[in-house]
Amino acid sequence: MNTCARCSSEFNDGVQCSSCKKLFDFACANITEAGYRKLGADRRAAWKCSSCRSGTEDPVSLDKIFSEILGMKRQLQSLPTLVEDVKAIKSEMQELRAACEFNNDKLDECANRIDAVESKFAEFDNLKEALKSTQDELMKCKLSLAAKEQWARLNNAEIKGVPTKKDENLFSIVESICKHIKCQFAKTCINYIARVPTHNSKEKSIIVNFANRYVKEDFVAAARSVKNIVASDIGYRDDVQRIYVNDHLTADMKNLLTKTKTTLKERLGYRYVWVKYGKIHVRQNDTSKILIINSDSDLNKLS
Repeated sequence: MNTCARCSSEFNDGVQCSSCKKLFDFACANITEAGYRKLGADRRAAWKCSSCRSGTEDPVSLDKIFSEILGMKRQLQSLPTLVEDVKAIKSEMQELRAACEFNNDKLDECANRIDAVESKFAEFDNLKEALKSTQDELMKCKLSLAAKEQWARLNNAEIKGVPTKKDENLFSIVESICKHIKCQFAKTCINYIARVPTHNSKEKSIIVNFANRYVKEDFVAAARSVKNIVASDIGYRDDVQRIYVNDHLTADMKNLLTKTKTTLKERLGYRYVWVKYGKIHVRQNDTSKILIINSDSDLNKLS
Protein backbone atom coordinates (compact mmCIF):
# COMPACT_ATOMS: atom_id res chain seq x y z
CA MET A 1 0.00 0.00 0.00
CA ASN A 2 1.42 3.44 -1.07
CA THR A 3 0.67 6.98 0.18
CA CYS A 4 0.07 9.83 -2.28
CA ALA A 5 2.62 12.70 -1.83
CA ARG A 6 -0.08 15.27 -2.60
CA CYS A 7 -3.34 14.15 -0.92
CA SER A 8 -1.80 11.68 1.54
CA SER A 9 -4.40 9.02 0.61
CA GLU A 10 -3.40 5.39 0.31
CA PHE A 11 -3.50 3.64 -3.04
CA ASN A 12 -2.36 0.42 -4.64
CA ASP A 13 -1.49 1.62 -8.12
CA GLY A 14 -0.22 5.02 -9.27
CA VAL A 15 2.80 6.80 -10.77
CA GLN A 16 6.26 7.84 -9.56
CA CYS A 17 8.07 11.02 -10.57
CA SER A 18 11.40 10.23 -12.24
CA SER A 19 12.89 13.42 -10.82
CA CYS A 20 11.73 13.77 -7.21
CA LYS A 21 10.83 10.06 -6.85
CA LYS A 22 7.53 10.94 -5.15
CA LEU A 23 4.49 8.68 -5.51
CA PHE A 24 1.09 9.99 -6.68
CA ASP A 25 -2.27 8.43 -7.32
CA PHE A 26 -3.61 8.93 -10.84
CA ALA A 27 -6.00 11.71 -9.82
CA CYS A 28 -3.24 13.85 -8.21
CA ALA A 29 -0.88 13.09 -11.10
CA ASN A 30 -3.46 14.58 -13.53
CA ILE A 31 -3.39 11.48 -15.73
CA THR A 32 -5.75 8.57 -16.23
CA GLU A 33 -4.66 5.00 -15.67
CA ALA A 34 -5.36 4.14 -19.31
CA GLY A 35 -3.39 7.16 -20.52
CA TYR A 36 -0.47 6.24 -18.30
CA ARG A 37 -0.44 2.70 -19.67
CA LYS A 38 -0.33 3.98 -23.25
CA LEU A 39 2.84 6.02 -22.65
CA GLY A 40 5.09 3.06 -23.13
CA ALA A 41 7.88 1.87 -20.87
CA ASP A 42 10.35 4.65 -21.81
CA ARG A 43 7.94 7.52 -21.33
CA ARG A 44 6.62 6.07 -18.08
CA ALA A 45 10.18 5.87 -16.79
CA ALA A 46 10.74 9.56 -17.72
CA TRP A 47 7.42 10.85 -16.32
CA LYS A 48 7.67 13.87 -14.03
CA CYS A 49 5.18 15.47 -11.67
CA SER A 50 3.81 18.99 -12.36
CA SER A 51 6.17 20.57 -9.85
CA CYS A 52 9.25 19.08 -11.48
CA ARG A 53 7.98 19.89 -14.94
CA SER A 54 7.49 23.63 -14.25
CA GLY A 55 9.98 25.55 -16.43
CA THR A 56 11.96 22.42 -17.27
CA GLU A 57 9.82 20.49 -19.78
CA ASP A 58 11.47 20.08 -23.14
CA PRO A 59 9.63 21.72 -26.03
CA VAL A 60 7.83 19.33 -28.31
CA SER A 61 9.89 18.88 -31.48
CA LEU A 62 8.95 17.52 -34.88
CA ASP A 63 11.60 14.83 -34.63
CA LYS A 64 10.20 13.70 -31.35
CA ILE A 65 6.68 13.48 -32.79
CA PHE A 66 7.97 11.63 -35.84
CA SER A 67 9.87 9.20 -33.62
CA GLU A 68 6.74 8.44 -31.61
CA ILE A 69 4.75 7.90 -34.82
CA LEU A 70 7.36 5.42 -36.05
CA GLY A 71 7.13 3.57 -32.73
CA MET A 72 3.37 3.35 -33.05
CA LYS A 73 3.71 2.16 -36.65
CA ARG A 74 6.07 -0.62 -35.59
CA GLN A 75 3.58 -1.67 -32.96
CA LEU A 76 0.76 -1.77 -35.54
CA GLN A 77 2.71 -3.92 -38.02
CA SER A 78 1.59 -7.07 -36.23
CA LEU A 79 -2.08 -6.02 -36.29
CA PRO A 80 -3.04 -7.96 -39.52
CA THR A 81 -1.55 -11.15 -38.06
CA LEU A 82 -3.38 -10.50 -34.83
CA VAL A 83 -6.65 -10.04 -36.74
CA GLU A 84 -6.12 -13.36 -38.54
CA ASP A 85 -5.38 -15.05 -35.23
CA VAL A 86 -8.57 -13.61 -33.76
CA LYS A 87 -10.54 -14.89 -36.77
CA ALA A 88 -9.00 -18.34 -36.38
CA ILE A 89 -9.79 -18.36 -32.67
CA LYS A 90 -13.34 -17.25 -33.41
CA SER A 91 -13.74 -20.10 -35.93
CA GLU A 92 -12.36 -22.61 -33.46
CA MET A 93 -14.69 -21.27 -30.78
CA GLN A 94 -17.64 -21.77 -33.13
CA GLU A 95 -16.53 -25.36 -33.84
CA LEU A 96 -16.06 -25.94 -30.11
CA ARG A 97 -19.52 -24.55 -29.42
CA ALA A 98 -21.03 -26.84 -32.06
CA ALA A 99 -19.18 -29.82 -30.55
CA CYS A 100 -20.40 -28.88 -27.06
CA GLU A 101 -23.97 -28.62 -28.30
CA PHE A 102 -23.61 -32.03 -30.00
CA ASN A 103 -22.18 -33.54 -26.82
CA ASN A 104 -24.98 -32.00 -24.76
CA ASP A 105 -27.52 -33.62 -27.07
CA LYS A 106 -25.74 -36.95 -26.67
CA LEU A 107 -25.61 -36.53 -22.90
CA ASP A 108 -29.34 -35.81 -22.87
CA GLU A 109 -29.90 -38.93 -24.97
CA CYS A 110 -27.73 -41.01 -22.61
CA ALA A 111 -29.56 -39.57 -19.61
CA ASN A 112 -32.88 -40.60 -21.14
CA ARG A 113 -31.55 -44.09 -21.81
CA ILE A 114 -30.21 -44.37 -18.26
CA ASP A 115 -33.63 -43.34 -16.94
CA ALA A 116 -35.22 -46.02 -19.10
CA VAL A 117 -32.72 -48.65 -17.91
CA GLU A 118 -33.27 -47.66 -14.28
CA SER A 119 -36.99 -48.03 -14.85
CA LYS A 120 -36.38 -51.50 -16.27
CA PHE A 121 -34.20 -52.37 -13.28
CA ALA A 122 -37.06 -51.39 -11.01
CA GLU A 123 -39.28 -53.76 -12.98
CA PHE A 124 -36.61 -56.48 -12.71
CA ASP A 125 -36.49 -55.98 -8.94
CA ASN A 126 -40.24 -56.49 -8.80
CA LEU A 127 -39.93 -59.58 -11.00
CA LYS A 128 -37.09 -60.83 -8.82
CA GLU A 129 -39.25 -60.50 -5.71
CA ALA A 130 -42.14 -62.20 -7.49
CA LEU A 131 -39.83 -65.00 -8.67
CA LYS A 132 -38.46 -65.50 -5.16
CA SER A 133 -41.99 -65.64 -3.78
CA THR A 134 -42.96 -68.15 -6.49
CA GLN A 135 -39.88 -70.25 -5.75
CA ASP A 136 -40.72 -70.25 -2.06
CA GLU A 137 -44.27 -71.32 -2.80
CA LEU A 138 -43.01 -73.96 -5.23
CA MET A 139 -40.63 -75.30 -2.59
CA LYS A 140 -43.48 -75.47 -0.08
CA CYS A 141 -45.59 -77.35 -2.61
CA LYS A 142 -42.70 -79.68 -3.40
CA LEU A 143 -42.09 -80.43 0.26
CA SER A 144 -45.81 -80.91 0.83
CA LEU A 145 -46.05 -83.26 -2.16
CA ALA A 146 -42.97 -85.21 -1.02
CA ALA A 147 -44.45 -85.51 2.48
CA LYS A 148 -47.74 -86.79 1.09
CA GLU A 149 -45.93 -89.24 -1.18
CA GLN A 150 -43.93 -90.54 1.76
CA TRP A 151 -47.05 -90.62 3.94
CA ALA A 152 -48.70 -92.84 1.33
CA ARG A 153 -45.85 -95.33 1.90
CA LEU A 154 -46.10 -95.42 5.70
CA ASN A 155 -47.58 -98.94 5.62
CA ASN A 156 -44.88 -100.20 3.22
CA ALA A 157 -41.71 -102.13 4.04
CA GLU A 158 -38.94 -102.53 1.45
CA ILE A 159 -36.90 -105.76 1.38
CA LYS A 160 -33.68 -105.56 -0.62
CA GLY A 161 -31.14 -108.26 -1.47
CA VAL A 162 -33.46 -111.26 -1.87
CA PRO A 163 -32.31 -113.21 -4.97
CA THR A 164 -34.86 -113.42 -7.75
CA LYS A 165 -36.16 -116.88 -8.70
CA LYS A 166 -38.56 -117.99 -11.35
CA ASP A 167 -42.04 -118.77 -10.02
CA GLU A 168 -41.06 -117.49 -6.57
CA ASN A 169 -43.69 -117.10 -3.85
CA LEU A 170 -43.25 -113.68 -2.25
CA PHE A 171 -45.56 -114.55 0.66
CA SER A 172 -43.37 -117.56 1.45
CA ILE A 173 -40.27 -115.34 1.34
CA VAL A 174 -41.83 -112.93 3.85
CA GLU A 175 -42.86 -115.86 6.06
CA SER A 176 -39.27 -117.15 6.00
CA ILE A 177 -37.95 -113.74 6.98
CA CYS A 178 -40.52 -113.50 9.81
CA LYS A 179 -39.50 -116.92 11.07
CA HIS A 180 -35.82 -115.95 11.07
CA ILE A 181 -36.36 -112.61 12.84
CA LYS A 182 -39.01 -114.08 15.20
CA CYS A 183 -41.83 -111.75 14.12
CA GLN A 184 -45.36 -113.17 14.01
CA PHE A 185 -48.45 -111.65 12.36
CA ALA A 186 -51.47 -112.97 10.47
CA LYS A 187 -51.29 -113.32 6.72
CA THR A 188 -54.33 -111.07 6.45
CA CYS A 189 -52.17 -108.16 7.75
CA ILE A 190 -50.59 -107.98 4.28
CA ASN A 191 -52.52 -106.17 1.55
CA TYR A 192 -50.15 -107.03 -1.29
CA ILE A 193 -46.55 -107.94 -2.10
CA ALA A 194 -44.74 -107.03 -5.32
CA ARG A 195 -41.30 -106.83 -6.87
CA VAL A 196 -40.34 -103.29 -8.00
CA PRO A 197 -37.22 -102.09 -9.90
CA THR A 198 -34.43 -100.53 -7.86
CA HIS A 199 -32.95 -97.27 -9.07
CA ASN A 200 -29.54 -97.73 -10.77
CA SER A 201 -29.64 -101.48 -10.19
CA LYS A 202 -30.71 -104.61 -12.05
CA GLU A 203 -32.11 -106.06 -8.86
CA LYS A 204 -35.74 -105.71 -7.81
CA SER A 205 -36.80 -104.98 -4.27
CA ILE A 206 -39.81 -106.57 -2.58
CA ILE A 207 -42.41 -104.10 -1.39
CA VAL A 208 -44.78 -105.33 1.31
CA ASN A 209 -47.89 -103.26 1.94
CA PHE A 210 -49.36 -103.89 5.41
CA ALA A 211 -52.95 -103.23 6.37
CA ASN A 212 -51.72 -101.86 9.71
CA ARG A 213 -48.83 -99.43 10.04
CA TYR A 214 -47.91 -100.70 13.49
CA VAL A 215 -47.51 -104.26 12.19
CA LYS A 216 -45.13 -102.86 9.58
CA GLU A 217 -43.15 -101.01 12.27
CA ASP A 218 -42.86 -104.22 14.32
CA PHE A 219 -41.69 -106.14 11.24
CA VAL A 220 -38.99 -103.56 10.38
CA ALA A 221 -37.88 -103.25 14.02
CA ALA A 222 -37.55 -107.03 14.38
CA ALA A 223 -35.47 -107.25 11.19
CA ARG A 224 -33.16 -104.46 12.37
CA SER A 225 -32.65 -106.17 15.71
CA VAL A 226 -31.16 -109.19 13.94
CA LYS A 227 -28.73 -106.81 12.18
CA ASN A 228 -27.27 -109.36 9.75
CA ILE A 229 -29.63 -111.33 7.51
CA VAL A 230 -28.29 -113.24 4.52
CA ALA A 231 -30.09 -115.16 1.76
CA SER A 232 -29.08 -118.55 3.18
CA ASP A 233 -31.03 -117.68 6.37
CA ILE A 234 -34.29 -117.77 4.44
CA GLY A 235 -33.69 -120.86 2.27
CA TYR A 236 -31.23 -119.78 -0.41
CA ARG A 237 -28.55 -122.43 0.15
CA ASP A 238 -24.93 -121.19 0.32
CA ASP A 239 -25.99 -117.65 -0.67
CA VAL A 240 -24.45 -115.05 1.64
CA GLN A 241 -25.99 -112.01 -0.02
CA ARG A 242 -27.11 -109.44 2.59
CA ILE A 243 -30.83 -108.77 2.98
CA TYR A 244 -32.09 -105.43 4.26
CA VAL A 245 -35.54 -104.61 5.62
CA ASN A 246 -36.39 -100.90 5.85
CA ASP A 247 -39.15 -98.36 5.52
CA HIS A 248 -40.19 -97.86 1.92
CA LEU A 249 -38.73 -94.40 1.19
CA THR A 250 -39.23 -92.25 -1.86
CA ALA A 251 -36.23 -91.56 -4.11
CA ASP A 252 -35.86 -88.05 -2.66
CA MET A 253 -35.95 -89.35 0.90
CA LYS A 254 -33.36 -92.04 0.06
CA ASN A 255 -31.04 -89.38 -1.36
CA LEU A 256 -31.60 -87.22 1.71
CA LEU A 257 -30.88 -90.18 3.99
CA THR A 258 -27.59 -90.88 2.18
CA LYS A 259 -26.61 -87.21 2.41
CA THR A 260 -27.57 -87.10 6.09
CA LYS A 261 -25.42 -90.12 6.92
CA THR A 262 -22.45 -88.71 5.01
CA THR A 263 -22.72 -85.22 6.45
CA LEU A 264 -23.65 -85.86 10.06
CA LYS A 265 -21.86 -89.11 10.85
CA GLU A 266 -18.63 -88.44 8.95
CA ARG A 267 -18.28 -84.67 9.38
CA LEU A 268 -20.10 -83.72 12.55
CA GLY A 269 -19.80 -86.88 14.60
CA TYR A 270 -23.52 -87.70 14.98
CA ARG A 271 -23.71 -91.23 16.34
CA TYR A 272 -27.27 -92.10 15.36
CA VAL A 273 -29.13 -91.74 12.05
CA TRP A 274 -32.26 -93.86 11.53
CA VAL A 275 -35.66 -93.91 9.83
CA LYS A 276 -38.95 -94.31 11.67
CA TYR A 277 -42.49 -93.62 10.47
CA GLY A 278 -41.02 -92.62 7.11
CA LYS A 279 -38.95 -89.81 8.63
CA ILE A 280 -35.21 -89.39 9.10
CA HIS A 281 -34.18 -89.09 12.76
CA VAL A 282 -30.74 -87.99 14.00
CA ARG A 283 -29.15 -87.84 17.41
CA GLN A 284 -25.65 -86.71 18.29
CA ASN A 285 -25.27 -88.90 21.38
CA ASP A 286 -27.28 -90.88 23.93
CA THR A 287 -28.37 -87.79 25.89
CA SER A 288 -28.84 -85.23 23.12
CA LYS A 289 -32.16 -84.19 21.59
CA ILE A 290 -33.63 -86.20 18.71
CA LEU A 291 -33.97 -84.12 15.52
CA ILE A 292 -35.95 -84.82 12.35
CA ILE A 293 -34.50 -84.05 8.91
CA ASN A 294 -37.19 -83.26 6.36
CA SER A 295 -35.11 -81.42 3.73
CA ASP A 296 -31.67 -80.15 2.79
CA SER A 297 -32.39 -76.91 4.65
CA ASP A 298 -32.80 -78.86 7.90
CA LEU A 299 -29.49 -80.58 7.19
CA ASN A 300 -27.73 -77.30 6.38
CA LYS A 301 -28.80 -75.86 9.73
CA LEU A 302 -26.82 -78.59 11.46
CA SER A 303 -23.79 -78.48 9.16
